[in-house]
Order: sequence, then C-alpha cells, then structure tokens
Amino acid sequence: MSEHFTDCGCMLRIEGMRTSFKAAEARIADLILANPDQVMGLTINELAKISKTSYATVTRFCKKLGYEGYKDFKTSFMRSTLSGQNRSVLLTDLRIDLSCSVEEICNNLFAFFQQSLEESRSMLDASLLDRAAEIMHSANSVFFVGTGTSSLCAQYACSRFFRIGLNCGFESDATLYRMRVSTLKKGDVLFAISASGRSSDIVNCARIARENGAYVISLSDFSGTPLTNHADISLFTTPRTAKLSQNIDMPLFTCQIMLIDTLTACCCAKNPQRAADVYARTRVSSTEEKMTL
Repeated sequence: MSEHFTDCGCMLRIEGMRTSFKAAEARIADLILANPDQVMGLTINELAKISKTSYATVTRFCKKLGYEGYKDFKTSFMRSTLSGQNRSVLLTDLRIDLSCSVEEICNNLFAFFQQSLEESRSMLDASLLDRAAEIMHSANSVFFVGTGTSSLCAQYACSRFFRIGLNCGFESDATLYRMRVSTLKKGDVLFAISASGRSSDIVNCARIARENGAYVISLSDFSGTPLTNHADISLFTTPRTAKLSQNIDMPLFTCQIMLIDTLTACCCAKNPQRAADVYARTRVSSTEEKMTL
C-alpha cells in the first residue's frame, strides 16, 4: 500500500465509492460499514461467505479501492477503525438547533471543518498530485471550469496559477466556457471541478476536451462518477454525506481550496524562479491599485 494512505483513508474510500460498486461489491461495502468490528477478524474466505460473494469478488473489491489485495486492505482497515469511530462521534455531536449556544456552534463547526480537512488530507495521493503539477507546469494552457460553488473554486484556482506563471483561463458563463473547451487541443489542460462529479455541463466539457486530445484533471468528492470516467487524473476531497451541516457548501469548498493551494505549491516547486518572478510582478501591480490614506 502506498505510504500516503493514512489511518482514516480506508473507511472513507469505501463510503465515497459506495454508489459506484456493483451489487456484489456493494454487499461487501455495506457489511464492512455496518459491522467493522466483526469484519476486522475475518479471513478473505469468511468475508466472502458472510457477504454471499466470492474470493475473487473480495479481491476485486480491494483492488477497486486502490489496495494490492486483501492483506493490504485489512491492514489499512484495522488502523482506520478507531478513526472511523471518532468521526462518528463527531457527526453525532454536530447538532445545530435552538438549544445551542454561540460558543457550541463555533466549537462544533470549527471541529467539523478541521475533520473535513483531515479527511481530505487522507485522500491525497502524493504521486498523482506530483503528476498533476508536472502536467500543468508544462502545459501550453490550463483552462478551469466549474458550476455553482465549484465555479468560485475554479475562478480562485485560475487566479492562483496565473500568479505563478501558468497560462490560465476561466469563464463563468456556460456558453463561453463550452466554446473555450471546444478549442482545447493536445498540450492543453482542462481542470474540471465538480463536487458531485455528475454536473452534466462539466462532464461534457471533460469528454469534449479529452476527445480533442487535451489532458483532463478532475477534482470531486471521492467516488466513481461520470467525471472521473473522462479524466486522466482524478483528485478528491472527502466524501459528502447527508449529515445535517455537512450539506452546506463551505466545508467542501474549503477542502477544494486547500487542495488547489497545495497543488499550486507543487507547481511552484517545478520552477521556483519563474513562479517567484511572476508573483513579484503581479504583487506590484495589485499593490499599486490599493488606496492610501
């Protein structure tokens, strides 16, 4: 197993990919999520029997999660159980109602944001992040697309990468960004952001860009989605669930921003002198626009 897999990554991967599993694989996932303590002591044959699947299906399930096999999966799963329990406690305690004081609301939300960031960190694949930075660093152009809250994230990303010397583009208007995407070609990169990975506009942009020979990098929740099917590299934040305040966009947006800032730093490392020079010039320009007293 890769060294970037951290303790809570296993359970989060299962939760995030739940909707993409086939029927037999979904039975394994449901059994694990519902009875983690029981599964911890099972052999691969025992897990196959209880889930009414097969040895081959359990092996395929483990590999679909990114593990080399059952032994690799089980090692990560055993380490993740405690983290998963702590996460459940946090979500149970995350209640916002009329009985909450301002202090309780602050404590709950800050704890939730911190947990979301920690979970997103556990999802990061360092090798993929480095590969994405290399592709963007050497691209002729990088075009960012997103809708809704993800559009704000795409605009932020464009401004960040532009300031370190990348040839970037962004359009908020759907008609304009569809036209821009249709002109992308080999040597260009489309950076497609969709939290759900199912926004039809963004998925179609990824499909068209890839058909034209452009490289596609996606950013979404951790799950098998239509967007990831059209991406050369897929980056992920923590899965979103239906838990009360988790339905608000800001924790997800914060995780997306954090990943973009991390990727920006990785790109800077590819050519620090260029990044420093361009950033210095844009800083002078933005400083000149500020009013003085």
